[in-house]
Amino acid sequence: MLNSELNPQTQTMDLAINSFLDSIPANYYAIRTPAALKKQLDDAKTTLVDVREVKEYQAGHIPGAINIPLRTLSHNLAQIPPDRKVIVYCSTGYRSAMAVMALNLLGYENVLAFSPSFTGWQAAGEAIAKA
Repeated sequence: MLNSELNPQTQTMDLAINSFLDSIPANYYAIRTPAALKKQLDDAKTTLVDVREVKEYQAGHIPGAINIPLRTLSHNLAQIPPDRKVIVYCSTGYRSAMAVMALNLLGYENVLAFSPSFTGWQAAGEAIAKA
């Protein structure tokens, strides 16, 4: 079906989705290893955000991370300074990808995801903090 054959609501949604996808930073999954994440965290102007649920965070998280569950992200923007680099992670990458997109749409310009997420960090034998 051609775009011109779609109803107006579907066309509007299609345009919005395409615009959104075009706005995603090309390198949003640029942090691919625990070593690369550690290097990024050496910069004091970097905020690491765990977007998993509170119980997941309390059971174990990457040291130095703050917890803002994805579903509460828009209500907790005051915890994420817009002038800092922001790195997000979750358990497997799905929620962190959504967080990168949401923060990008909200005007944050320097947001990246740690693609191995907590599962990859843990599998690499890295230190785990508990709340």
